[in-house]
Parts: sequence; C-alpha cells; structure tokens
Amino acid sequence: MELGPGDVLEGLVLDLTEGEGEYGPWYRLKIKDESRGVVRYFAKDEVKRAAAQDRIEVGEQIWVAMDTDEVTLERDDGSTHDYNPTMVAFPGGS
Repeated sequence: MELGPGDVLEGLVLDLTEGEGEYGPWYRLKIKDESRGVVRYFAKDEVKRAAAQDRIEVGEQIWVAMDTDEVTLERDDGSTHDYNPTMVAFPGGS
C-alpha cells in the first residue's frame, strides 16, 4: 500500500519482513488497520529507521502517516527531490 499526503495507517503490527535489495535494506509491515483491514506497507522515512533500529514489534500498535507538507532533499550530485515525509508513532507507548 502506498500512502498519499495526509493518509494514516493505524493498527496492530501482524508481521514484519525484511530483506536486502539493490538500494539497501527494506522492511515490509503487515498491519491490521482499523479502517482498511489488513494491509501490507513498505516502510519509508521514519518507519524504515524505526524498523532498522528494532523499534517495531509484532503484536504492538503502530501509527504511520504521510505529512501534507513537502520537503526538498538535496542529493549528493546536487539534484533535488521534493517529497512528503512519512512519520511513525507507537500508541502503546514504546
């Protein structure tokens, strides 16, 4: 599932899969979202950092949202890329 600006995923983490790809590690979460049912989400931004730091626990609540404000990222080659950052929180208190 892809999030758009202002979209929120909230629910129970059912599974966390990780792997290694051409661009480095990736993480896919299976979340039982309160309004969408079970969804698969590829971690981005803060969610990816939290997964890499082992902060995401299967069986715990998670809140994932894409910000409505764009930010500009400057790459090493000087080119720029505008994107909406993705944020994460853990309503259960972790």
